[in-house]
Amino acid sequence: MRQSLVFITVSIVLAACAPIPDRAGATSAPPTPVATQPVCQPSLAQPSKNGFPEIQATMKSAGEIWALLFFDQAHANKDEKIVWRITGTGKKFDIYAQHEAGTIIHPIWGPEFHGSSNWERPGDEWGTGFNFPEPGCWTVTVTLGETIGEIRLNVLAP
Repeated sequence: MRQSLVFITVSIVLAACAPIPDRAGATSAPPTPVATQPVCQPSLAQPSKNGFPEIQATMKSAGEIWALLFFDQAHANKDEKIVWRITGTGKKFDIYAQHEAGTIIHPIWGPEFHGSSNWERPGDEWGTGFNFPEPGCWTVTVTLGETIGEIRLNVLAP
């Protein structure tokens, strides 16, 4: 009797320690990737000597481009003024903004050449006005001759 009891006890212990058999025909689905929205990485704005925020553009060529913002935070459907300083040669100043979804807009006014200024950055100065039609990430690309650069703005809802 004692042998039977030992046999039963050992059988129970072994059964409890054995791996759980797979369910017949059951397979686990591979993990599904989850798409994430990219977070807007706006250009770093810093205070200028005249009190307005300024941004040094990310350059796509040789040269230097600066943006002087006449707002602390851009808002959609609001006229926003940006003054530019750009080095390089050429008479054609070209500028456009592109939304993260692909929409392209041009300034609602400007570019207007400024003959004089108290903003101390290198290059010629130009003024522009934008009205961003929707919130989100906007990349503003500026060109003067061979000089090309861009800034990124996180435009908020009105």
